[in-house]
Amino acid sequence: MTVADARAALARVRGLSVVDAVAKLRLGPGRTCEPVARVLDQALANAARAGLSPGQLIVAGGSATPAEPIVRVRRKAHGKADWISSETADVRVELQPAGAYEAAAVPVPVEAADEPALDSAPADARSVPVREALYDVLDPDLGVNVVDLGFVRGVTVDEHDIATLTMTLTSPACPLTGIMEDQIRTALLEDPGIVADFRVVWVWSPSWRPSDISDDGREQLRAIGFSTL
Repeated sequence: MTVADARAALARVRGLSVVDAVAKLRLGPGRTCEPVARVLDQALANAARAGLSPGQLIVAGGSATPAEPIVRVRRKAHGKADWISSETADVRVELQPAGAYEAAAVPVPVEAADEPALDSAPADARSVPVREALYDVLDPDLGVNVVDLGFVRGVTVDEHDIATLTMTLTSPACPLTGIMEDQIRTALLEDPGIVADFRVVWVWSPSWRPSDISDDGREQLRAIGFSTL
């Protein structure tokens, strides 16, 4: 595979989910590229070992640079031979969680760039019980609730009694989104249910910072031996 072929393949699948990108490079339509598909296969395997969901990963970019050529012997008639040199490429891919990729495509206003996007708007009456229930949702690693940790950036409840929670975590690579959503489901929907249903919108820009932790959250962390800013 030449460097030009690898770069063209990466350009064709940029912005696709990794699963879709592998299918396109392996099966078409259009020109296929099995070597880059195999690189993405390996990236998927690495992501799975890190606890990331393959279906939520996007091909955000990549690079291809010249690598050591493959040199082999070509046999000719009458016992003669010569050498064949084949160009190869060192291919690297950049994967991002879908939420991080989408957020990166949306410009952040200058005035918001240095401030955490916390839910500063006045809460309507329907969102208050939802927010209160989220105090029962704990970060499994820290043992502190998601509200005091600053993970809850917004809560709204629509006319159909469906709550939309805008949330973040310490990193887009954090593998706890599924665990958090299970806890939220228990807190909001178990009898007696607070809302009819909910959805979580995970956002990563601006990124979470220790300054997002509430005073109560800092006290809880200090009590279990953490040093907070």
